[in-house]
Amino acid sequence: MSSTREAVIAACDAYIAAMSVGDPTATVALFAPDASHEEPAGTPVRHGHDEIFGFLDQYKDIGFKLTRLGPVTVVGNRGAFQIGVDVPTPDGIRSIAATDIITVSDDGLISGIVVFPDSQADPTEGR
Repeated sequence: MSSTREAVIAACDAYIAAMSVGDPTATVALFAPDASHEEPAGTPVRHGHDEIFGFLDQYKDIGFKLTRLGPVTVVGNRGAFQIGVDVPTPDGIRSIAATDIITVSDDGLISGIVVFPDSQADPTEGR
């Protein structure tokens, strides 16, 4: 079975949902066993479930809330999407935008992700 547009969008939305509840185990389950994870872009790439879990687990208690901003754009087995990330701080919620690019394997799992968080990008800009 090859990745369909629907499978790519479903993988993106499942990733957003798992990240929003701070569940690194559920998030890692969305990845292929040999997946790559580059977050933020330009940092060392993590490979496989153990390395990805180790990265995600350190952020599980922060309370991020992710919201997809617009459609997932799909080309073949790749999807790109923007998300608004609400981060709780002692001074209230701080919102930033990020662009994620994922690759989805034939079995619907994420085989690669690159995340471009931009702490200066306002997710409400252009609305």
